[in-house]
Amino acid sequence: MLVFIRKYTGTIILAVVFIFGVIWWQSIRGQEDQTMVGIPEYENFDDTSILASESVFSKLEPSYLIYLESKRKAGIEDTEGVQITLNGAEFAASSSFGVRKESGIGGRNEEVVVLSEEDSWVEYEIEVPQEGFYQMGMSYYALDGQRSSVLRNIQIDGQFPFIQLKKLEFMRMWEEAGPVWKDRQGNEYNPSQQEVFGWQYSKIKDADAKVLEPFRFHLTKGRHTIRLNAIREPAAIATIDVFSPVHLKTYEEYASDNNELGVEPVRDTLIKMQAEDAVRKSSPTLRRVEVRDPATEPFNKEGTGLNTMGGAGWRVGGQWIEWEFDVPKTGLYQIGLKAANWFLDGLPVQRTLYLDGEIPFDEMKAINFKYEANWQMTPLGDEKPYWFYLEEGRHTIRMEVMVGALGEVFERVQDVSRKMSFISRETLLYTGTNPDPNREWELDKVIPNLIPRLHIMARDLDDSINLLYELGVSKGSSQIATLAMARNQLLNMAEAPDSIPSRLGQLSDSQSQLGTWISGLSQQSLQLDYFVIKSEDRPWPRPGASWFSKSTTSVHDFFLSFRKDYRGVGDVFEENDDSMPTIEVWISRGRDWATIIKQLADEEFTAETGIRVNVNVVPAGDKTKLLLATTTGIQPDVALGIEADVPIDFAVRGALVNLNDFDDYEEVASRFRPGALIPYKYNGGDYALPENQNFNMLFYRKDILEGMGITKIPDTWEEVMDLIPLLQQEGMDFYYPHAVSGTDNAINEFAPFLFQNGGDFYHADGKKSALDSEEAMNAFRMWTGLFTNYKISKDANFYNRFRTGEMPIGIADYSTYVMLSTAAPELTGWWGMKPMPGIRQQDGTVNRSTGGLAQTAVLFNNSDRKQQGWEFIKWWTSADVQERFGIELESLLGVEARWNTANVEALTRLPWPQDDIEAVLEQWKWFKERQVVLGGYYTSRHIGNTWNEIVLNGKNQREAIEDAVIEINKELRKKREEFGLEEPEGGAAK
Repeated sequence: MLVFIRKYTGTIILAVVFIFGVIWWQSIRGQEDQTMVGIPEYENFDDTSILASESVFSKLEPSYLIYLESKRKAGIEDTEGVQITLNGAEFAASSSFGVRKESGIGGRNEEVVVLSEEDSWVEYEIEVPQEGFYQMGMSYYALDGQRSSVLRNIQIDGQFPFIQLKKLEFMRMWEEAGPVWKDRQGNEYNPSQQEVFGWQYSKIKDADAKVLEPFRFHLTKGRHTIRLNAIREPAAIATIDVFSPVHLKTYEEYASDNNELGVEPVRDTLIKMQAEDAVRKSSPTLRRVEVRDPATEPFNKEGTGLNTMGGAGWRVGGQWIEWEFDVPKTGLYQIGLKAANWFLDGLPVQRTLYLDGEIPFDEMKAINFKYEANWQMTPLGDEKPYWFYLEEGRHTIRMEVMVGALGEVFERVQDVSRKMSFISRETLLYTGTNPDPNREWELDKVIPNLIPRLHIMARDLDDSINLLYELGVSKGSSQIATLAMARNQLLNMAEAPDSIPSRLGQLSDSQSQLGTWISGLSQQSLQLDYFVIKSEDRPWPRPGASWFSKSTTSVHDFFLSFRKDYRGVGDVFEENDDSMPTIEVWISRGRDWATIIKQLADEEFTAETGIRVNVNVVPAGDKTKLLLATTTGIQPDVALGIEADVPIDFAVRGALVNLNDFDDYEEVASRFRPGALIPYKYNGGDYALPENQNFNMLFYRKDILEGMGITKIPDTWEEVMDLIPLLQQEGMDFYYPHAVSGTDNAINEFAPFLFQNGGDFYHADGKKSALDSEEAMNAFRMWTGLFTNYKISKDANFYNRFRTGEMPIGIADYSTYVMLSTAAPELTGWWGMKPMPGIRQQDGTVNRSTGGLAQTAVLFNNSDRKQQGWEFIKWWTSADVQERFGIELESLLGVEARWNTANVEALTRLPWPQDDIEAVLEQWKWFKERQVVLGGYYTSRHIGNTWNEIVLNGKNQREAIEDAVIEINKELRKKREEFGLEEPEGGAAK
């Protein structure tokens, strides 16, 4: 024993220190945070930055909470007893397009107004009887469009009183198109979703549900104009109401009213309503979800059972789900839910409850569901369950995502993030972009009020932390850590202001983390198993399963795994079932993608052709599985989702069918841009078809560039290089993507410059590198010059810096477009997208050539169903199927999963804004991809290495490129020799 202790003394000491450290950390969790002790408080202190007047935010309207606070400080109060209804068809003025009057919509006989085109508008005049706060509501009918929610904005007297009025969202209604369907293994699948058309009434409120109540508007006595502008989707308007703010009764008042009416609690009643049986919802993404817990109802022991509703998909402010139920007799009932909030560590989530279309009392505006790792039975009530008055017959319950309790926290944190940006820009104005780390800058003397401003920002973050504690967030929650780290960082900078120039990267990272934190906490997910409507004498159901039940289920699932095929999706057909041929399709994507493809294939492809389809899922991006399957001879007939650089690796091994062998290949290939087919050509053949397509575009902030007096967005790289110094003078920058840690991406970053200069990667059908050509030299000079001569950032989070205004213009890909469209509501209308810059040619055109490798469909050579496999690929890549798949995918996973199809016609049909589609199609005119050759990975590697040598190490450009070309040519020849395409040195080439 003594020998053991001597041998492992160091390890034992470390273990003991670690254990005591954990015990100490646990002991201080929940204690009072003393960080702000001794930090001065500044009352009525002007912490405005010298750059504030130039900032985009000085040009924006205030947020609603700031607007409301300022009006209340000015003495504005709620009006009482006013109700004004405007007839939608009786407008005073309108745009010259996209506006029409129509009757008979949705069974409504009277005339209504229809706004059918983007940027169309109608204007109403209203006479207000008294000054004060008012609220508004609108009766609308969402017309057939592109399945997105209806977006509008409202101006009052030609102005937006607060910024949230620039984006108002009016939800559509959806329902399941049929029953849940099962495959032969007993697994359940969600049915398709279909839109329900009908009139709806919505009060004018925050689109993101970050404000607890409908908006209040300050209107003076007299005449006012209200303009309604169409942003997206057609809709009819029957009425617009302007009324005094509604004050809901408290529960105490509600209960008192019921007592006065003599309503009694019912007895011996328990109604259980399964949450997955919702009748309507605001989005097709709200679907049934499986939870493999024996306590969930109903539990499918033999397969996937869709037994709950909501979950991660029910998270966006304003989303609602509605249920119907019957009660046997009139009386007072208790209502509870079996719910799960296990998505955000320590953070409660909220829902608003509507009973028969109305919020019954004030406490139902924001129902708290505390964080818990397990299912919880949640009676609606504070200390005791509330009593709800229900008359005999049918009723509806609607629950809507509410983020309102966090609205003030988000606003504080966003304000701190903006102020961080000012600190960074002011520092750069004084120190330049490459400050001397050894110099004493004395920033506190040259940047006005630097230390007080840092203290105020830290105080705001600390106040936000305390607000979270008040909402019930536990003091050990990880949700606090992001704010605490940013607060401590600001305090450290205040203590050592000369460290700020060397810590600007940390400050930028903190901004990114705060932005991510807000986005994450805005996702208020909740999962429901069932509702209980009951009398007091019936006990609440037990939400969790017993230990024994969980154990037996685990054992059952273990043995089930030996006889169940988890790779297949939907029904799996055997070849000998009947005379119908069956093809095997492997899909290298997520199971949700594969499920949609399987459903479409069963409903359409098999019905039309008589060819059945078995679908299996393989890990996304893992070509090893396909290579192993090829070598063993068990590969599928067709594979989808194959990365674009893979088909040639298979083609050279003779594993793929040359699609030129089919007579109609050229007709099918015409669905795509010619440049998109280049990577799949080998030795005179074509071996794949593209499914989707990435693309780079130029993104720009309209507000910031206009504020700088820049009215022309760059068309050429020459214009970009003229713009960069102007941006840098203001402490901003241009963005061009560069993957610091991945040289494999460098080839895609370099390709636009090469193609636009008229160069290419290879000579002689891929036998030799062409990177030593004069065109390639010019391309390298332009590419690396952005980083060496113009000093643009080598590593940046463009999305976050674009939002803060630090990088108001830059090149980015499709993923950035999706994020800006879905996760940056504050920038709605303030950013644009156009084709990326290029090089002007002698004929005046601008060459914008660039590519965007994505994923492909391939047909395997060993298949004995080649013609059937080709029929499937033709069907899958057709415009109609790509359109429907894109719609179904977006319905299931949300706008974040918007399908970037490679089929040009299908792209024009998907629910994109028309301006964005036109910009993408203009860029696609110049779509050109690089040739994929044997040994091409050396080209990717050496392009990245060459960038490092030139930009980071200062190596001579021509020398760096020539060294790279020598190594690339060696590898290209080596791989061709390996596959018998070229004789060894001294031999004759094949």
